[in-house]
Amino acid sequence: MKPHALVVGGTGMLKDVCLWLVEQGYNVSVIGRNQRRLDDVVNEASDSTSIIPISVDYRDEKLFLKMINDIKNECGPVTLVVSWIHSNASDSFHNLMEQLSKPPTAFWRLFHVRGSAAHLSSTSILAPEGCLYRQIQLGFVLGETHSRWLTNEEIATGIIKAIQEDQEKYVVGILEPWDSRP
Repeated sequence: MKPHALVVGGTGMLKDVCLWLVEQGYNVSVIGRNQRRLDDVVNEASDSTSIIPISVDYRDEKLFLKMINDIKNECGPVTLVVSWIHSNASDSFHNLMEQLSKPPTAFWRLFHVRGSAAHLSSTSILAPEGCLYRQIQLGFVLGETHSRWLTNEEIATGIIKAIQEDQEKYVVGILEPWDSRP
């Protein structure tokens, strides 16, 4: 049986991460809000049967938790999660961790993608038992004359590298000097 990955927010900047996970032999449950973009992920996958598209808005906490539970029941335990849940829906992120830990299952890895300003807060994440928490922070690119935000391709490439290297914290781009951000 193939390992099962879950990508929350997998139709935009994380789309290439979903496609890469399929190439690595995963079944990938992809959560997104836009059905057309979910269909694009399925159609672009090297094995479209390995993509499980789930149209739900993670801010609808009740439906989001139901879908996570359904994913586990239908596709088996999730062993790898890449989550891009915006900070304005932090309850959804914590609920996701709790739901994936019920009942206590085998070890799973959580790659939490966070925006560039996340390093300014001292909020720490307490991961549930069995969850290996990894944080990926998105930064920016500093050129000779100006700075810019990361492209979707740079973000996806960085997240893939973070998964491969499996470090506790990983920065894509740079975070300092903070005053030089775009």
